[in-house]
Amino acid sequence: MKASELRIGNWIQFRHTETPVRITLGDFVREYNDEHLEDYEPIPLTEEWLKRFGFDTNRVCWFLDGVKLGDFADGFWFLPNGSLTTRSIQIKYVHSIQNLYFALTGEELNQNK
Repeated sequence: MKASELRIGNWIQFRHTETPVRITLGDFVREYNDEHLEDYEPIPLTEEWLKRFGFDTNRVCWFLDGVKLGDFADGFWFLPNGSLTTRSIQIKYVHSIQNLYFALTGEELNQNK
């Protein structure tokens, strides 16, 4: 995982615990100065995480605020035109869907209470 892939507020996994953590400004300062990104790993995107973020499903696709993901045997794919095309991108990690959602909507993707 590269520091350039992360934004403040992204969820990642600290390598030595089972608990997901959110990136803070302090994490960025520490990671860019000390280069300790090996202590973190990305969290695989799952149906559970999509539900936490408020995505709905019709068993084929997951959708929220115009962002549509196809649910295929090999994982989740962003469907830019609502269907699988050559421009579709596989979304493997929680921080990736957070970043994609922000890029498309200008809003943070937050967990539902």
